[in-house]
Amino acid sequence: MKTLSPDHPAIVNRTTIYQKNVYDLAVDDYPFAVLKASTNRKLGKKVHKTKYRGRPLYTLSLVARETCTSDCEHWFDCYDNDMPFAHRFRAGPALEERVAADLDVYDRRHRRTGYLVRLHIIGDFYSPEYVNFWERQLSNRPGLAIYGYTRHHPGTGIGDAVRDLESKSDRFHVRFSMLPDYEFSANNEANAPEVWGDRKGPVTCPEQTGQAASCGDCGLCWTMRRPITFIDH
Repeated sequence: MKTLSPDHPAIVNRTTIYQKNVYDLAVDDYPFAVLKASTNRKLGKKVHKTKYRGRPLYTLSLVARETCTSDCEHWFDCYDNDMPFAHRFRAGPALEERVAADLDVYDRRHRRTGYLVRLHIIGDFYSPEYVNFWERQLSNRPGLAIYGYTRHHPGTGIGDAVRDLESKSDRFHVRFSMLPDYEFSANNEANAPEVWGDRKGPVTCPEQTGQAASCGDCGLCWTMRRPITFIDH
């Protein structure tokens, strides 16, 4: 993974390297869906296990660092650094309007099966109000389910909003990154807990170890109430 120096413009300006692929929907004419059908081999295109079996996967990418906390352990070697072709969307009301419009389409298209949205391939939740936006979507759209990860921890406004929504919704599955003492967390190898609860250790991502072909063939991230370990990228 490409590592940036502290004086790199993307670090200094708290943003992505790939400015040509950043879209501000308040001013840019973007003719495509913002919520993308997954074409990612790691994610898979559809869920094949768990209660979401048969649901297609959609993804959303925001702007790295602009929406993230600088506490993130991957601030310099972000996954975003090696994704030059991804379309990234700037945070704000215009984004939320377009997301809601895409969800209207998917509600109709997948009214029998429902669908699963992966938040966020790039970027993170950018405000408590944005978390509340997703709470409203879940309340109004019974076919919608969500999973993902956030580096905004409890004790911050965003982290508290994520924790509260995850605790009260059975269709919102967002794990806290790098928080090994929290049961619904995702951690790297260096800070993974040795044991958890019933004295079993955390589970290493089955997709990364070759035990599952994709996230859609696994489902542990949105079903298992134990920490998950990711092999460092």
